[in-house]
Amino acid sequence: MTSRALPQTLKSITATKISELSKQRALFDLRKTEILAAANAAPDLRTRAQALLDGISRLKGYPKDSLDKNDVDLDADSSDEEPAEKLNSRGVGRLQPEDHRNMHHFILQSRYDPSISQAALQDRITQLEKELRYLEIKHEHGEFYSKLVTEWLSELDESITATADKTKSTESDQNFENIGRAEMREQRAIWESLVFTPANNVNDDAIRSYLNDLFTKTKLSQQALKDLRTSIQSFGVELSSKGGWLDVDTLEWVSQALLKTDLLGDEKCAILKEFMRNKEVTQEVADVLNMRIASLESWTWTGAADGISVELRRQLNGKYRAFMDEDLLDALLLQYLGTTWAVKLREVFETFQRSNAWKVPHEDIPEDHKEIRKYFLGRDANSDSGKINEIRKQTYIDDYFMSQLPTSTDEGVRQYDEEESKLKNALDTKHSLLHLLITESIIHKHQHGEFTAVRSDFEWFGPSMPHATLLSVLKFFGVSEPWLKFFVLFLEAPLKFAQDGPDACIQVRKRGLPMSHTLADCLGESVLFCMDFGVNQATNGSFLYRLHDDFWFWGAENTCIKAWQAMEQFTQVMGLKLNQEKTGTVQMGLKKTPAQSGLPTGDIRWGFLILDAKQERFIIDQAQIDKHIEELSLQLSSCKSVFAWVQAWNTYFGRFFTNNFAKPAVCFGRDHIDMAISTLSRIERTLFDRTSDNKNPSAQISGVTDYLRTVIADRFDIHHLPDGFFYYPVELGGLELLNPFIGLFAMRQNIKQTPQKLLHKASLRDETKYEAAKEKFSKNGADASSQFWNKWSTENKQFMSLEEYTRYPETFSDSLMDVYKQLTEVPSETSVEQTWGFEREQHSLSWQSSEGSINDSWWTMTPYWCWVAELYREEMARTYGGLAAVNREFMPLGVVKTLREGKSRWQG
Repeated sequence: MTSRALPQTLKSITATKISELSKQRALFDLRKTEILAAANAAPDLRTRAQALLDGISRLKGYPKDSLDKNDVDLDADSSDEEPAEKLNSRGVGRLQPEDHRNMHHFILQSRYDPSISQAALQDRITQLEKELRYLEIKHEHGEFYSKLVTEWLSELDESITATADKTKSTESDQNFENIGRAEMREQRAIWESLVFTPANNVNDDAIRSYLNDLFTKTKLSQQALKDLRTSIQSFGVELSSKGGWLDVDTLEWVSQALLKTDLLGDEKCAILKEFMRNKEVTQEVADVLNMRIASLESWTWTGAADGISVELRRQLNGKYRAFMDEDLLDALLLQYLGTTWAVKLREVFETFQRSNAWKVPHEDIPEDHKEIRKYFLGRDANSDSGKINEIRKQTYIDDYFMSQLPTSTDEGVRQYDEEESKLKNALDTKHSLLHLLITESIIHKHQHGEFTAVRSDFEWFGPSMPHATLLSVLKFFGVSEPWLKFFVLFLEAPLKFAQDGPDACIQVRKRGLPMSHTLADCLGESVLFCMDFGVNQATNGSFLYRLHDDFWFWGAENTCIKAWQAMEQFTQVMGLKLNQEKTGTVQMGLKKTPAQSGLPTGDIRWGFLILDAKQERFIIDQAQIDKHIEELSLQLSSCKSVFAWVQAWNTYFGRFFTNNFAKPAVCFGRDHIDMAISTLSRIERTLFDRTSDNKNPSAQISGVTDYLRTVIADRFDIHHLPDGFFYYPVELGGLELLNPFIGLFAMRQNIKQTPQKLLHKASLRDETKYEAAKEKFSKNGADASSQFWNKWSTENKQFMSLEEYTRYPETFSDSLMDVYKQLTEVPSETSVEQTWGFEREQHSLSWQSSEGSINDSWWTMTPYWCWVAELYREEMARTYGGLAAVNREFMPLGVVKTLREGKSRWQG
């Protein structure tokens, strides 16, 4: 249950700030009235300008810059002091400190210099009157911004209250549809049928026989297996004896990793963060965890008798996932043990993968051909070979092998399916996989005229994993009996559904892996490692590209058939089931169907993409887009505050759609970017293709900014907001609406050649190198180290043909290797140019905004923020007198940032 303490506390903070701002606003209005009264009473333009300058300078906090009342106060101490109430920060407004100082000099000069015309004075007066209005707008916008935040807090508070009430509801309640749609009930029924029923299709003897055949086939694999078992056994003994080794520093990374899992609710997250702030409390927690590790054989779930609550949460893709609401100390203990085991298992599996038991991709090149190359091209002709296959091998190791497991405890946990991506995370890796697939299709089709790709995953992998399978595999790899018993206790948790109320039925898990637990990840990966190795052996060195239980294979048709047969064998033996909805084959350049080849039928899909065999590229499935337009409309309509609406829009439209179109890459070409741009445009037009008000049909809403303008005008009576307000960062008083079009257009500029053009150029470079090698041979003759030297030296042998020279290009062609690397590249974002006008406005931002966003240093701003800054700069400056719509101190900025850290909880 989400605690009400956080929104209530933030409400209190916001209310206090609003109260202070109201006092400042009242004081500002008083000072403004005084300034205008003094100005209006002035006998001439010079005196009017002086009155305005004096008053505004004091408002902005530097009265010493507007001296001179007949120069009699030059020595007065009071003139160098700050005013009692500083109502605006230095540098805020259109006029900067240097402008104020210059005006003081010019106004003084005008008293004596007839060349300073009345028009020049009037110009300064106009500037000062605008400046006063800008300062007033800052106060108005600060008040408006606080109302937006208050609205957001009220919505959050109401949501928490409603959730608490709905938890008590039953299916017969009229409000039940608000907490559980039909698909949620359907998915829950399937989940329960799997999790609470033991698997009956697992044979321990069959698994052991399969593993023995796979891992003991050769002496090399036998030795690699022996080393793996020894390492695991030693680790298990060592970890069991680490009862007193979990210290405050260790608990720090454990806590950080746990917070990343999305396992804990808001209340427990807040408690854990409070633990981390107090070193004494942290030490107490570490002591308790050490005692539990020391007596691990007697560990049980805290509160097992009452059952551990399970909550179903809806994801943007429409699936529901079941999260346990376990005791915080249990969660910390399991995070520590899970991460430690995960790091170790990744280490031993990587060691096995680097052993000679694991085969590597290679081209089968006859020895005669190598000797021919040596004869014509020199003794080093074969020394620098295997170019593309070396890239494949390294890419597989770096990005795909055991990618679900952390490489170190510092890395913490890898999130399963991030909606937001920052570093090289799971989402980036998925996009890279799609880039790799299309790159391989281009290269393979270019070389061999055909290409086959197979994709599948397991149906309900997490909930359906048989515990007997896990234990059989772990036992085979040398995990000791005490640890196996602990893993069983971890898996067989007593569960109850939170939404069923206090009398919910308690049932013990008999199958499946707990969601969002690192320990569950490493148990599942141990089983899937066997499939990785099985496919590698069956295909004589090819790689199964796997991200958790989502796996892909491609290449020549006959190789794909062998790989698929290995996958099917593994699936049957381990008691799993392939997901037919996500299983499919795409063949390019072949006339027969996948079914005729013994390969699975069906499409290859990812996100909103479908791989089109005829077009030989990914295209966006517009029917799926239509479904999500309806869903987005539903989610947005449930948002009762502007900020909540923006957060939902940014997550769904700004990130979810574009993430599921995949990042652009050179192999995709410009067509992919243009397809993504036109689809986003269609989504936005469809959502807002209606009039804003039935009474005023002429007020057409054409996009998101028009819609928000209308909402804000209706709720807050604020009109004529500039476009920049919606897109500028919150530090500058904006809503920080995300615009995904910008990144796509910025990348589009850097895709300058099609894949076909790159391949054509590579062929020309190879031909140029061939001619150079031919000329060198005619001058220097053959290489004496070749075994063909004695045979051909008397025959006046003609230089090898171009066809023979370019045979096996994946091994020998530098040009093709360069194209391969180019095709997988994600184009960088082109930044717009900095204009003189924006550079001038930047001077007032050093105190206002953070690095990376719109700030005082152009070179630290990301291309996205450079684009946004320049796009809306003129209107922002014209409306607010600068890039900032409001003074930082006029906003409850800390409250906004705290609320934005929370993830969106989707309706249903």
